[in-house]
Amino acid sequence: MASLIRVTLTRGLSKCTERQRATLQGLGLRKRHQTKVLMDTVPIRGMIMKVQHMLEVERFDGDDSLRDSARLRKQRAAEAS
Repeated sequence: MASLIRVTLTRGLSKCTERQRATLQGLGLRKRHQTKVLMDTVPIRGMIMKVQHMLEVERFDGDDSLRDSARLRKQRAAEAS
């Protein structure tokens, strides 16, 4: 069990600076109301602090399979069968 963070972009990117846009891109957020599940690490926490006024953050404990893309889940299921 790893500690995870669910991050949702709540504001648009129209009035943010280039540095904030780069930080959001690093978090994997491009569109409003887009949600990503990320590992709870110090660098991720620092990125969240830089743009915390634009995000909604929820911390929870779960397994890393929540972070996988649909393509990876499909590939792992095919390998298991």
